Amino acid sequence: MRFNNKEMVHISHSNPVLEGRMSYAKMSNGYTSKGFKERWFRLKYNLLFYFKINGFGQVDLHQPAGVFVLENSIVRLENNMPGTLFSFSLSFKDEPDKKYIISSQSEDHVHQWIKCIQSSTYEYMRTRMTSIQKKIVELTGRDPLLMYPEEGKKIGRTKRSAADGDGGDLFFNPPTDPLPPPRHKHDADKTADLNLIEL
Repeated sequence: MRFNNKEMVHISHSNPVLEGRMSYAKMSNGYTSKGFKERWFRLKYNLLFYFKINGFGQVDLHQPAGVFVLENSIVRLENNMPGTLFSFSLSFKDEPDKKYIISSQSEDHVHQWIKCIQSSTYEYMRTRMTSIQKKIVELTGRDPLLMYPEEGKKIGRTKRSAADGDGGDLFFNPPTDPLPPPRHKHDADKTADLNLIEL
């Protein structure tokens, strides 16, 4: 997958949903390839950035060392993982034999990261939107995604008609513009007597 590097760096510098110091290790076929590496993690949209930390404990925020695109990801709480007390795993459906173990400082912190990562994907937001859309249709009988205004019109808030059910309910409906007055034909000999402004 290709990225616009400048744009990705810009996104990594914007206000994150969650950020913090954690350690991670890559596992393949049940074994860690190398030891845990301490990194500074930042979650923004469906992107999990990580930055290097030098020997003095300073974070290099100039440019991320890497990024996880969280679509098709699986996040799980990990218990009894060697080398860490509190950790969760991050794996991807297209690479089932690989996963990343991410270690944090407390159990609450781990649960916070899991919740934020799970709710940051497009797939999660699409599922939420479908659920809300279904509830609105059940309550109002109208699909909110089909109620869009025509070009140049604004969506107004109007009451439902008595035929639709309870008159107290409200829904968004595009207001209709008044129709122009009908045009009348005039005899050719009378056009001289007409005011041109009225034509």
